[in-house]
Amino acid sequence: MKNSFLRRRFFEIRVTLKDLIWGMKNPESFKRKNNLSPLMGRFSSYKFELLSGIQSDDYVSDCFYFNKIEAKINNFELSDYFNHKGYLPAILQSNAIPLLINCISGVIYDANDKVINVSAVADRLRNDPINSEFVIKRSVGTGGGESVEIGDADKIIPFFNLYLKKKYDFVIQPLVKQHDQLAAFNSSSLNTVRIMTLAYDDNVYHVSSMVKMGGPGGRIDNVSAGGLCIGIKEDGSLTTFGFDCYLNKTNCHPQTQLEFPGNYEIPYFNEMVAVVKDKHKLFKSHGIISWDVSVDNDGYVTIVECNTAWSGLESHQAFHGPVFREHMEYINNINR
Repeated sequence: MKNSFLRRRFFEIRVTLKDLIWGMKNPESFKRKNNLSPLMGRFSSYKFELLSGIQSDDYVSDCFYFNKIEAKINNFELSDYFNHKGYLPAILQSNAIPLLINCISGVIYDANDKVINVSAVADRLRNDPINSEFVIKRSVGTGGGESVEIGDADKIIPFFNLYLKKKYDFVIQPLVKQHDQLAAFNSSSLNTVRIMTLAYDDNVYHVSSMVKMGGPGGRIDNVSAGGLCIGIKEDGSLTTFGFDCYLNKTNCHPQTQLEFPGNYEIPYFNEMVAVVKDKHKLFKSHGIISWDVSVDNDGYVTIVECNTAWSGLESHQAFHGPVFREHMEYINNINR
């Protein structure tokens, strides 16, 4: 039921009630307008005005985004395939995280895509000549960092056995080496850049970006797992504030106390954007994709994962205002 009509209808009802309650507590919101959702969208217009400081009638409410944009231009029958980490390297053709172990339908494949016996996995991890730590994660359904574990071979092997017993598809990957400037945000986690792209009329557009970082002592970058996100401007510089998963604003990381100066630039940002725009052309059935990307000190871009369904919009608008402002004509056309 993940991408079913029924789930989206329930989502719309729940969020509509939530927005209405928020609007009753913030009566100023009733004075706002919204070009896409004249009745309920006014609450989003005011909420994101308060967060971003930008007043506009072009904000997109969650209901409209998920049900009138994403649901119209993404083929959800293919989303699980595109999101499947065991298939992603073959789909992307380059810039993907290598697969050391890939379990699909109970069959174990090695880094060379050769079938191996279950009993060989433990020795391969313990005797890996390059990697001392690994990541094991389910191939689908890892939102919020769920079913993602990081550690040495002795920590990973019990999870390998557990996931195998539960008949999950899963992968074991090496840790991604990140640029020193990205590691500075939170050295214990892989801090990725979330880039949203939109494709139509034979063009791929960069819609919005932010950097995600782990919380105090966290190994994963997911905002919903206690991390933070900071907006990235078009020139690669940062906003001077960040948000947690509840959209609480902060000006520094709670662990490192690293402040978010406006003149700080994400390393190789333009290169990351160029890579995902190029890769989006491979996803012909999906008009909007959110990419989690990293880069190392040498400028090599790695796509950690792509999100083709239920990828959030709230933080993007909280940082940058109405991020679809330049695409309103297209959005109106697909909803006629």
